[in-house]
Amino acid sequence: MTKILYTDNMQRTEFFAQIISLEDGIYLELDQTAFYPKSGGVDCDLGKIELLVDNHIFQVIQVKKKGSKIIHQVDAPGLKEGDKIKGTINWPRRLELMRYHTAAHVLSGVFFKEGNVKVTGNDLILGQGRIDFNFPDFDRNKIEKFVARANELIQKDLRVETFYMKREELDSDPSLTKLVMGLPSSIKNVRIVDIKGFDKQPDGGCHVSHLNLIGKIEISKIKNKGKNNRRLYFVLK
Repeated sequence: MTKILYTDNMQRTEFFAQIISLEDGIYLELDQTAFYPKSGGVDCDLGKIELLVDNHIFQVIQVKKKGSKIIHQVDAPGLKEGDKIKGTINWPRRLELMRYHTAAHVLSGVFFKEGNVKVTGNDLILGQGRIDFNFPDFDRNKIEKFVARANELIQKDLRVETFYMKREELDSDPSLTKLVMGLPSSIKNVRIVDIKGFDKQPDGGCHVSHLNLIGKIEISKIKNKGKNNRRLYFVLK
């Protein structure tokens, strides 16, 4: 089982690890990792792995979950099980994805608190965010108002922190979950992302430490995706 390093230190960019399994010469499982895998609609970290014995560099071109494993795909064979490595995260990419991820939390918090609207899905990549909402009434003015409210909160520069709570405590407070699908029942100790004084949500990903690091949310387009689903595309400036 891989030890996950990014949940407790989202600013960590380097780590040392050992390869515990290898498939087809390019798909690696490590004993610990700071690479965030594509998950929850957020794109993965990229970066490099350095083989400590000879300092050869392999580029990490994809990180994904495979069951309970985190698999790192490198650009060429040459590694083997048992090798000790140094991993380095592409920090500019991580930071931009964190900005979009935290922006999505601000937006989902505003939509829920002010419109009783929940998230049905999202896709957060470099340069663009997309959020789908369970929003029966297509009201562009209301969506624009919610985005403006989110930007007001960003300007307040609230702190973003994380803590853990028991599943029973989470289930006793429905306001904590902004996703229509809820949280898998297998998760018993829940990591919470807390935008201080505004919103708490269960989440396993990476976020900025203060809201002013997000910048400004600008609407790219809004789409009507069916009876109840509305899709918001946004960029950060």
